[in-house]
Amino acid sequence: MEKSAKKSRKILIIDDEEAIRDGCQQVLTRKGYHVDCAGDAVNGLQMGLRNSYDVILLDVRMPNVSGMDILKKLKEEKNVSAKVIIVTGFGTIPLAVEAMRQGAFNFLTKPYSAAELNEAVSVALKDDEPVGQNRSLLIGSSDYMKELKDSIMRIAQTDSTVLITGLSGTGKELVARTVHQLSRRADRPFIPVDCSSLAENLMESELFGHVKGSFSGATESREGRFQMADTGTLFLDEISNINLNIQAKLLRVIQEQEVPRVGKSSPEKVDVRLIAATNSDLHAEIAAGKFREDLFYRLSVVPLDIKPLKEHKADILTIAEHYLDYYQKKHKSKVRRLSEEAKKSLLSYKWPGNVRELKNTIERLCVLCDHETVNLSDIFYYGQGEGAKTPVVDSSSGRVTLVDVEKEHIEKALKHFHFQINKTAEFLGINRKTLRIKIRSFNIKTEY
Repeated sequence: MEKSAKKSRKILIIDDEEAIRDGCQQVLTRKGYHVDCAGDAVNGLQMGLRNSYDVILLDVRMPNVSGMDILKKLKEEKNVSAKVIIVTGFGTIPLAVEAMRQGAFNFLTKPYSAAELNEAVSVALKDDEPVGQNRSLLIGSSDYMKELKDSIMRIAQTDSTVLITGLSGTGKELVARTVHQLSRRADRPFIPVDCSSLAENLMESELFGHVKGSFSGATESREGRFQMADTGTLFLDEISNINLNIQAKLLRVIQEQEVPRVGKSSPEKVDVRLIAATNSDLHAEIAAGKFREDLFYRLSVVPLDIKPLKEHKADILTIAEHYLDYYQKKHKSKVRRLSEEAKKSLLSYKWPGNVRELKNTIERLCVLCDHETVNLSDIFYYGQGEGAKTPVVDSSSGRVTLVDVEKEHIEKALKHFHFQINKTAEFLGINRKTLRIKIRSFNIKTEY
């Protein structure tokens, strides 16, 4: 049940404006989170230090003690793991950027909508594993993993630009974060940018920033991702998605370490360690005229290729058992171990979605499995798209058919989400129409 899972997520709101506190509390409580509030900075700091929160919404401007001072004190405490989202007005955006450099996870600009608030909290909680857990890709003792760890260690000691290549789900961002965490910039900001999600007409402003009035809708000056990452690391994921015009400007930024803010005549100096990643074949993109060859060579000073999971199978069970332990605790699951048949199934599967798919598969088991030992019939693989939805079943045993496995899995998911079609379909990775078709074809009884 989604709300019960969220109920364990604790959020603290520190804001001296009662209307904002109450509004945020209502929005987040409706989403199922446990929400505490503090109307003054001193009390909020004490609550943040005394209790364990997942996210803290922190107003940057408050009487007596500033949000920046609270952020500093929170970050000084090793037992505080909450992700801090700074709340700021338009006039204090530079303060918010500085807060991110001091360890804040993100910032919200007033006035913000309920959707923006929910999105900011959701992103903060999306990958909320502790730092030690957050290096799960690096778990494993295969020769490949030893080589990868050694390469990352060496790369981290330099400031060289890195190009990480690999299929979807192999953990390219995790590798980039690890490089940053092991570098001399570890206490400075790590700013990830998903280039595939940036609107083409706003990409230049998003990356390089803009000044007020530089284009229609630019009502305030804004820092770009390069400015936010100053003295730290900027991670450009899916770099092949940027257009040729921005590629030319990016090339100059790399060469000169100067950022051309939109609407400003003179560029701004920045000190940024750049890491880029792609799952595309950039050589093919170059041949097709979609990617600049000179930019490719600037980015790939240190190339790092991440192998798919099926090419280092010796690490599959180690990674699986790590996540089994993590999600068993997170969801208070009954699951304790994998049966020998389940282990053989995990090892025999091709893992088209790589480590991300393995992680999601184990989390599904911990949510849906209602007994201590995971058996073969409990496992259902989804992969990266419709073509990969093929479970591994021991058909020779005659104990279970493919249809039985899929039907049972859908029934468990429906019951878990109290027969809510939207949530069940999202969890299963299919659309509502497909789910309804399967419900009818399997003659599954539903309760509405």
